[in-house]
Amino acid sequence: MVAAVKPKSWTFKVAVILMLIVIAVLLVYLLVPFLLQFERLDLFSYSWVANSKEEVKQLVITLINNGTQDLEIKEIWVNGVLVDPANWAGYFGGSIDPTHTRRIYVAPKNTTFERGQNYNLTIVTSRKNHYSFLLNLNENNTKNENVKITNCDFYHWPPGSFDTKIGVRVTNLGASDVIIKKAEINGVLFDISPRIWLDVSNSEDSFEVAFPWVEGLNYTIAIETVAGNKYETIATAD
Repeated sequence: MVAAVKPKSWTFKVAVILMLIVIAVLLVYLLVPFLLQFERLDLFSYSWVANSKEEVKQLVITLINNGTQDLEIKEIWVNGVLVDPANWAGYFGGSIDPTHTRRIYVAPKNTTFERGQNYNLTIVTSRKNHYSFLLNLNENNTKNENVKITNCDFYHWPPGSFDTKIGVRVTNLGASDVIIKKAEINGVLFDISPRIWLDVSNSEDSFEVAFPWVEGLNYTIAIETVAGNKYETIATAD
């Protein structure tokens, strides 16, 4: 005689259902965000910067990360030509968090951009994604650079040492972003590293160079910008 199989209790069925629900929730929680992650880079705005000779050698772009992942800019190309990493940089670096923006200056060496022309800008990220934008250069999106050396200090640093330094403060008086790449004192050139970026909304900054100044003598102090301008002043060591 075969014994009857008792049906499983409701308690067991409920436990199985609850377990399946928990597994489903965990799968949704763990897999869906992963599957929905994506990278997307858009152009928010751009402007060109002209120097005192009306030459346009610098581009400033604002990029926005409309994706769900952090992204890192690795390469910049203009009209199919790779821009040397020494000739472009981001304001606070080249990484962009989701929903955030980042300003980038681009100034290919020995390149003068022509008004009325279109330029293809391609951004390559660390994930090897390519984003291309067509930029037009015209009078409406070109700004003039204007910078002034506002103060020069002559001092020893550390205090009491024989190490002579010159501190230079600069002010952005124009409507464009300014990037200072070199300093010059009585004809002697100094590379500024990292380069000084003067934001329009935060328009003052300073740097120092080691130079053997002598008290009472005059010195011609100049700065050179990425846009191709040179600004100078004469200061007396005191």
